[in-house]
Amino acid sequence: MLAALGALAQWLAWRLKVPSILMLLAVGFVAGPLTGIFRPEQVLGPVTFPFVSLAAAVVLFEGGLTASWEEMRGVATPVRRLIVIGIPTTWAVLTVAAYHLLELRFELALLLGAILVVTGPTVIGPLLRHARPRGSVASVLKLEGILNDPIGAILAVLVFQGIRAEEIEGAFTVVSAGIVKALVIGGALGLASAWLYVKLRERSLLPGFLHNAVLLPFMLVVYAAANQVQEESGLLAVTISGVALASQKRVDIEGSLEFTEHARVLLISTLFILLTARMEMRDILGLPPAALGFVAVVIFAARPLCVGLSTMRSGLTGRERLFLSAMAPRGVVAAAVSSLFALELVETGYDQASILMPVTFVVIALTVLTSGVSAAPLVRWLGLSRAAPQGVLILGANSIARLLGTAIKDRGFRVILVDSDSAKVDKAHALGLAAEKGEILSRRVLDRLDLGDIGHFVALTTNDDVNTLATARFRKILGEENVHQIHPSTELGRAEPEYADELQAHHVACGRTLDELDTLTRSGAVVTAIRVDHENVIEEARRNFGPDAVPLFVVQNDEKLAFIHPKEELVASGKLVVLTPP
Repeated sequence: MLAALGALAQWLAWRLKVPSILMLLAVGFVAGPLTGIFRPEQVLGPVTFPFVSLAAAVVLFEGGLTASWEEMRGVATPVRRLIVIGIPTTWAVLTVAAYHLLELRFELALLLGAILVVTGPTVIGPLLRHARPRGSVASVLKLEGILNDPIGAILAVLVFQGIRAEEIEGAFTVVSAGIVKALVIGGALGLASAWLYVKLRERSLLPGFLHNAVLLPFMLVVYAAANQVQEESGLLAVTISGVALASQKRVDIEGSLEFTEHARVLLISTLFILLTARMEMRDILGLPPAALGFVAVVIFAARPLCVGLSTMRSGLTGRERLFLSAMAPRGVVAAAVSSLFALELVETGYDQASILMPVTFVVIALTVLTSGVSAAPLVRWLGLSRAAPQGVLILGANSIARLLGTAIKDRGFRVILVDSDSAKVDKAHALGLAAEKGEILSRRVLDRLDLGDIGHFVALTTNDDVNTLATARFRKILGEENVHQIHPSTELGRAEPEYADELQAHHVACGRTLDELDTLTRSGAVVTAIRVDHENVIEEARRNFGPDAVPLFVVQNDEKLAFIHPKEELVASGKLVVLTPP
């Protein structure tokens, strides 16, 4: 039932075009506190919290796999400061707010502040895909969420242990010693586990069919081992392990990324419903009105102060800093940690601890709602997105894709090539083209790409089905008029595929197939540009270069890029780029 509720919530979020986490919280609330049709304790019993802990580890490991040292180096200063300066700042502000507004005992206020220092990488990813800010601000947000989730969880655990120490001196010793141990143990085990997994793959000690089957159990062993030494350092260990695996170049982990992505979606779906369903209606209705004031402090005071202090002289612009100040959605780790501690503290005599979980869920819901609604308008208002981005994302890095990419790049536009063949990607790099290895239909690849100034998509692979599915996906992102694909090949007697109308995309290269273009380039065809002035570009190309000339695109006088479609007459002024026969 839990998996079915999660799937239902994800489907509803997709149909209604709302952040999935909001729908998950809503379905969990309806199924649990509102109707009582799903009670986690009755279904999972004593394994509820072990399941939550392991699921959170998988989510953070998968988040680490979306990052890399290379990406971190580009934004190292602001990300490092958001961790080193931002976490203590947020903790202090929220502790004071919880103490005065919610009237919690000081030690419980400290714990709630520690729980809520984390942002939610599982929420930030979809938010960034929707808003598409340009520049480094997207990488800063993503990496901050990935790194501060495990650090925040460790901090919350150590504060919880300090509360149980019952003496201020004992609590300080527990927290300070625990932080050092967690960083050392988590970092060492994370790096060592990534190195060992790569070695096993390099020496062919793991057959291909076991790569995915071994990866997650291997990671969970690392998580458990780190936790045996220092509680909750396992989250840091698996995050570092994921980042290290994403950064290495010795073995290909793209197939494993697909597997972990599916696991993440399933686990997030079940986690939020599970944790929300555990709440009681009386806990929600019993929240004081000051809880909304506390949420306001989280959004309008703690986050802006955190970003303001952390990003001074960091290289970020004022507009980027303002956007960061508005984006701090909380996610699954905050929900899991608050649920775990609330129950244990109530049992040990801290009656006020019962408020921790409902307050945390109110913070999650309202921060996700405000960030999700404001992200795209704020990006436009701050000028962090281009009104009409003209960069081109090309699916494929074959010879024709490289030729087209080079022609576009030479005219001053940004180009990214994506291909699953590493040899073709290397050839693109040799030509000075930006290229990524991976499957374009993987959300992982989409998360990794900087699409801030990408306005066009062109599918140029030999697989017509992949081309069609990819164009269907990017139509939702870039708009139907900006999505194009190569004409399906009819070589060797293959019939042209008959796709549904809603899956059709504009054909580039005047309707030529890849085989035809390849034959033309092998015969010595070159790319040439001529000026046109209110001309029918197809007729002009053929008039200048003959009937075999293939008009590719026009750089119009307003610096906009227009691809040429065989069934649409394009009259334009600007530079016409043509593949001309020898």
